[in-house]
Amino acid sequence: MLVRSLDAIIAGAAPGLGRRWTKKIKEAVNLKAFGALPEEELVSIHDEVMAKLSRWFVNEADKNEIGAFFVMMGKEYCALGVPISELTWALLLDRKAVTEFLVENDDLEGAHRIYALMEAADRVSDFFMLGAYYITRGYLEETFLRMRKGEKLSDTAMQKYFKDDFFFK
Repeated sequence: MLVRSLDAIIAGAAPGLGRRWTKKIKEAVNLKAFGALPEEELVSIHDEVMAKLSRWFVNEADKNEIGAFFVMMGKEYCALGVPISELTWALLLDRKAVTEFLVENDDLEGAHRIYALMEAADRVSDFFMLGAYYITRGYLEETFLRMRKGEKLSDTAMQKYFKDDFFFK
């Protein structure tokens, strides 16, 4: 049995969740570039992430779909000059906003409800950890392509500093 707040997230009817996240973004002193994005863009990003989270919870989206989404996000924000550290921190803040929403908007009486909440929080964490992994991959791939295009480093040097085997898969 899913908790009520999770049902609201899946249905796309989680009131104020996007604004909760944007508030956390704006209050985070170490998110200068990401925090400078317009609030409408931040809410749009959040809505896209929540749509993927919803699909993840109802098993309509697999690791590949989620991965592709976050890889593209990493590439996009790399091209915009947003640091990877800010992207991953913003993603962590979104996980925190979702988890807070789950806890605050449910009746936690009874062991069954508490265990359901714990399971939902674990799935949320798994989703965002997967997101952090793939957003980093996308960001690094875009960095690799930009450095290669500029021919500032030899192929040998590129292989030395970009050891992961994910490029061009």
